[in-house]
Amino acid sequence: MFLFVFLDSGHNLVELEVKNAWLSVENLNQMLMVTSLTLECIRLDDKELIQLNKSFPNLQVLNLIDVRGLKLPTIHLLHLKTCHWTITDAPPFVTVIAPNLITLTIEGKKPAAVHVDAPLLTHFHLALPHADSLLVEKFENLKTLCIEASFLYPLLFSFRFTKIVENLTLDSQGLTKGPFERFKISLENLFKIFPNMTSLCFRSRAWSEFEVRGMFGVGMQELRTFCGYLMIVDLSLTLSLVACVLDQCYGLLDVSLLIHQNVDSYVSKGFMCTCMMRWPKLNWRWGTLEEGKEDCWISYEDLMQMSSYMKPSFDI
Repeated sequence: MFLFVFLDSGHNLVELEVKNAWLSVENLNQMLMVTSLTLECIRLDDKELIQLNKSFPNLQVLNLIDVRGLKLPTIHLLHLKTCHWTITDAPPFVTVIAPNLITLTIEGKKPAAVHVDAPLLTHFHLALPHADSLLVEKFENLKTLCIEASFLYPLLFSFRFTKIVENLTLDSQGLTKGPFERFKISLENLFKIFPNMTSLCFRSRAWSEFEVRGMFGVGMQELRTFCGYLMIVDLSLTLSLVACVLDQCYGLLDVSLLIHQNVDSYVSKGFMCTCMMRWPKLNWRWGTLEEGKEDCWISYEDLMQMSSYMKPSFDI
């Protein structure tokens, strides 16, 4: 599928989306009016994205979803504000240079070295098995950070100079053998890296890299909201993990916990009652989670009815 005639004649085109094609961008004219470009399931003959940068210099939105044929690609766009890049071929090094970028999502199933130079970046979602080398320039506006990786510790350490992050979400893609498998995340580590963090979310697999240990007053009063995705394989361990956060972050106001749908209803309800009785001053929000489906939250009325007759499952 080739779109030379269509593209070259589209002088007034503002938004372009191309799917399921093999594209050559050689000698492609500049399309100055295009501000939004989506390439999905594409074989692109532009290994370093040099021609794409030249042909679409005024892009504000760029989505590269399953774009193959790239080697050492660099996105270098001065007006780009939103970028979603799903890396398929796992080139050895990917670069994003965008001085006006606000929102960036980079995800893939294979490791890749990543360099991001985006001083105005506010929202960053990174989901890779592990970034062999993550080089991030100083972010002075980064407020929301979501990291999903096999080893969280080295990626978190890459953000040690980013002190202004307020919303942090962590998830693990499952531990694999490697030099960082013995490193665990503690609340103390997180607050040292992100001292201004007010919202923290642990997704299901992130708990496997969480270390239960005491903190020493580092930023505990800053955290206001906490969200946890729970599998509840070991009841006492799950409670100790949750307690590690709730007991030490004494500035907490709102807690949201989601329990996997496969957990027996009696166990999950007992766990919920235990938590609400142990920490009665917190604002609770409960829900259920199931792989591949949206989170399902329990209504306030059902929650109140449940807490009125359930007994705690653990000593409190």
